[in-house]
Amino acid sequence: MLGYVEYLIPVVPPIAGIKLGLGNIAVLAAMVLLDSDSLAAGIMLTKVTMTALLFSGFGGFAYSLAGGVASLAVMMAVRRCGYFSAAGVSCAGGAAHMAAQAAVAAGLTSTPEVLYLLPLLTAVGTATGILNGIIVNLSARRLKKYIASQGIR
Repeated sequence: MLGYVEYLIPVVPPIAGIKLGLGNIAVLAAMVLLDSDSLAAGIMLTKVTMTALLFSGFGGFAYSLAGGVASLAVMMAVRRCGYFSAAGVSCAGGAAHMAAQAAVAAGLTSTPEVLYLLPLLTAVGTATGILNGIIVNLSARRLKKYIASQGIR
């Protein structure tokens, strides 16, 4: 669902590969709120597959899968350090996602010049990663308060 919402939001400037990464909120929430890397991986694979089937086809699948795998691996590693909030974890994942997509683009198109966009893409991935991490941090706080108020364990 978050992928569909993201598809409806126009990104300015319209540069290939730049998106808000809203689908990563569900992946990050599984990691942070449920403490489950395996569930996060399943959500990421489902998200990538469904987004490709609905919006982008095989070409989009290759880019999304590379970005998703790189992002997940980096987020898992950063999270294990124990020093970062969800925003920090997501920030690192966003940067890794964009770097992996740029590498796939350079390889699939045989155009290494695509890598010239890497600083811009990494900056956007970092910024959207921070935003998504903040959303998860705020959601986690509210959810924990709600659970406590209801006496749920």
